[in-house]
Amino acid sequence: MAVKLGEMLVKAGMITPAQLDEALKSQVIFGGRLGTNLIEMACIDEDGLAQVLSEKLRVPRVDPDELMNISPDLIALVPRDMVEQYKVIPLRLEGRRLFLVMADPSDLSAMDEIAFRTGLVILPMVAPELRLILAMEKYYDIRREMRFIPVSKELGGRRACSYRSKPADVLLAPRDVVDFAAIPGEADELVPWNEDAEPEARIAAAERYTIDALSQELADVRDRDAVATALVRFVGQEFDRAALLMVMNDCVTGWEGITGGEKIVRFPELRIGHDEPSAVQTVIRNKSVYLGTVVATPANERLIAALGGGEIEGLLLVPMQMNRRVVTILCAAGPLARLGARMGEFQKLAHKGVLAFEVLILKNKILMT
Repeated sequence: MAVKLGEMLVKAGMITPAQLDEALKSQVIFGGRLGTNLIEMACIDEDGLAQVLSEKLRVPRVDPDELMNISPDLIALVPRDMVEQYKVIPLRLEGRRLFLVMADPSDLSAMDEIAFRTGLVILPMVAPELRLILAMEKYYDIRREMRFIPVSKELGGRRACSYRSKPADVLLAPRDVVDFAAIPGEADELVPWNEDAEPEARIAAAERYTIDALSQELADVRDRDAVATALVRFVGQEFDRAALLMVMNDCVTGWEGITGGEKIVRFPELRIGHDEPSAVQTVIRNKSVYLGTVVATPANERLIAALGGGEIEGLLLVPMQMNRRVVTILCAAGPLARLGARMGEFQKLAHKGVLAFEVLILKNKILMT
C-alpha cells in the first residue's frame, strides 16, 4: 500500500519525487508507514493524507474528533490483542455492522479474523497511522513508540523523526582516541575451530554467530528490525551489553539492546536530546567513533541505566552514516582493551549494516517503479 501511495502523491503533485525518495529512506531507518514519515517530514499534512488514503482505498475516512470520543462499550467490542496486532479501532455500531478504523483497510484477513472474533460485519474506515496510534494509547493503553511522541505540529508542535542530525555544542570525552598498543593485556579473540579441542569448545565454536553468517543474514533481511537484531546479536556475543541507537531529528532513542544475552524490553524508551552533553552527542557532531570511559552526565547515566546499569569500564559507539548523516549508532560496553581490539571489526560491521539498509531502500524503490 505504501509504495502505491507514494506514487499517487507524486502524480497528484502533493509531494516531489525527491521528497518521496527521502521518505522511503526515513521509512527504512525509522519504520512506520510511508504516510507517517511524510507527515513527520512536513511534506504533507494529516488531512491531505487522510483524503488521499480514502480515495486510494475507496473507504470513508474518519473524523479525528469522532475517533477521540468513542464510548467504552464500543471499545470493549474488539480485544486489545487484535487492536495491537492490526492497528484498528472500533468506531461505530449500527445493528450488526461494526465500523472499524484501520491503518490498512485492504487487509482482508484482518477483517475476517475480527469479524469471526466479534460476530459482527466489518465495515472498514481509514485514518492516518498517527491518529490511530493516539487512539490505541487512549483506549487500550497501548504505549506509543518514542518516534510518535509527539508526531506533528497539530499533535504536539514538532517533528519527532528525521534522520537529519543537527550539530550542537558538546563536551568532548576524555579519551576520544586510545593507543591500545600501550594498554597491557591481550584482547579476547574469536573462538577458532580446533579438531583437538574438547567437545564443549568445538560446540561453542560451531554455534558461534560468525561474521560470514552475519553477512549472509544481512544480505537476506526483509525489514529494518531484522538488521538491528542481527547487528546487536553479533556484538552481544562479544560483550555483555550491546545495543543499536536511532538518531532522530532532535534526539537519540533506543532501538534494540541486550544485556547478558537477554533482550532489554524497555530499551526503546531511552531518549537523549541532541542538546544534552553525552557520548552520543560527540559521535553525532564529529561523525566519528567514540571510545573511552564514560563522563558522568545525566544523559550518559541514562544510557548506562538503559543498558542494565552498574559500573562499566569503557564504551564504544560506532556511527552508521547514510548521505553523510549519522542515522544509527552501534554500541558496546565492556573492558577498554577488548573494545579497542574490536573497534575495527565493529566499524566494518556498521558498514555492513548501512549496506543492508540501502538494499532495503532499493527494494522499496524497485517496487515503486
